[in-house]
Amino acid sequence: MNLTQINLLWEEYKQKYDIDKDVQISDVKYDADNYVEGCFHLLELLDGNYTLHLNTNVHLYSENYVKFILFHEFTHFYDFIHCPYEDKMKMIMWMNAYSEFHACRVTLARFIEALTLKMVHVDKIQLPGPYRETSIRHLLIESVYRTRICFEAFYRHYRLQDFGNGFRQLMYLFGYLSLFQNDRQLVEETLAALPIPADPFRELYVSLKAMKFDTVITLYQRITDEATLVYIKAMFRRFYPPQVLADEEIAQITLENYRDYIEKLDRRMKDMGLTPPQGEEDGTPIEAEAAFIKLYFLDS
Repeated sequence: MNLTQINLLWEEYKQKYDIDKDVQISDVKYDADNYVEGCFHLLELLDGNYTLHLNTNVHLYSENYVKFILFHEFTHFYDFIHCPYEDKMKMIMWMNAYSEFHACRVTLARFIEALTLKMVHVDKIQLPGPYRETSIRHLLIESVYRTRICFEAFYRHYRLQDFGNGFRQLMYLFGYLSLFQNDRQLVEETLAALPIPADPFRELYVSLKAMKFDTVITLYQRITDEATLVYIKAMFRRFYPPQVLADEEIAQITLENYRDYIEKLDRRMKDMGLTPPQGEEDGTPIEAEAAFIKLYFLDS
């Protein structure tokens, strides 16, 4: 599928959703990895580079599934064009939260051509997959499984990429579930199955569905702050031995005071004749800012 064909589908999308912006996708590249079907790189969009990246195997997929992928990515493009924020950080948070929710809601609605699943049988309605069709129930079960795996990996290994991927998968789920009449119950059941605190995510779902964007940004900041603090505390425990840093002292660490603790603990290490710790990946000290970057700058 070439750029002209993709822009023809983009025109179809714009007509269906009453988009009057005369903006076109500037390029298509078949360079996405095996775990991504398609994406717009947010940093490229911010630079005015409207390139759609697709998986190199997309030509092997069914026509309906390719359209499924494209309508998802077109929604991200639409959201970027219509973003209510000029501040880049708010825009990034909005795209990572609301746009992922919105893209899955639009995509599923597009293929069942309804905004309620009241009369739709979740086992009988078939959705396009890359090589064979799948039921709505299978789509939801697989999404819950992927979300759980990501969050469990984060709390086991403390890799921020795992938390970011879990957050994205949950936004996918929220988008799908928002089409059900009993969505609140389904959201509660989903959150109960995940190793995350339910309250902020429950409130985030309500705000996403109501399009209360300022609340979405506030909650996203809160959720990523809490995840970053979990990561920071885990790194303190990993880098500093118990004789230098007791568990009781870790509980006192916050995002506001963690640098003071680094200086104090490094002095303790030197006084004990030990070498102060370095970061895992690049030899730099623990930094909350680096953690935020890993959480925010995920490809959409």
